[in-house]
Amino acid sequence: MSIFGRTLECPFCVLALDGRSPVWSHLFPAETGNEVIFENGSFLVVLDTAPLVEGHLLIIPDRHITALASLPETERDELYAAKREAELRMREAYGQFTYFEHGAESRGRHAGACIDHAHLHLVPGDIDLLPHVARDYPDIQGFTGYGDALDGLAGRAYVMFGREPGPVHGAHAPVCATQYLRRLVARETEHEAVWNWRDAVRWADTLAVRERLLSARAKLLGQPSSR
Repeated sequence: MSIFGRTLECPFCVLALDGRSPVWSHLFPAETGNEVIFENGSFLVVLDTAPLVEGHLLIIPDRHITALASLPETERDELYAAKREAELRMREAYGQFTYFEHGAESRGRHAGACIDHAHLHLVPGDIDLLPHVARDYPDIQGFTGYGDALDGLAGRAYVMFGREPGPVHGAHAPVCATQYLRRLVARETEHEAVWNWRDAVRWADTLAVRERLLSARAKLLGQPSSR
């Protein structure tokens, strides 16, 4: 991938190895902290460094896989535990939330994933994506829960989303616009200027990205804000 004219390794692999991503280092070169909220076994819960809204989180595995639905059963329990803890902190700090994933099958069948290292988004706000996605993907499926959705979507490129409490929906998406679900969430939250994460980083000062990240970190870690 490329950002600011430089070719970088997978930013999530760098984050898992070094404890902070290249984007965090760009935004906060003098900060000693990082975007990690907590780690749980093979998973990290981190701040999205291009947040659609304050409190936007990602759950990422510490190894490079392209979709969370491809995880073996032995790692699913760790993912579920990380998701529960992230949801608890999200509810306490921000209330209701929406989650989504672009599950890539391969580089050519990426389901809109801009970074092919699997990551689950958790975004504060009760956002109804179903009417929009159902228009574009009429074969969309409903699932009884998150684990059921991973089982049903495994082995193919997919988009998946849900609200808590509520059902989970997903669709086979071999052809999908980049950051498709991010675009929809950005539109629904009236933050269309940051749908493209690269633009959010480039325009960090204008969009108050640094302030949002530091405020969210303090709230999600239960710390007093220093800014």
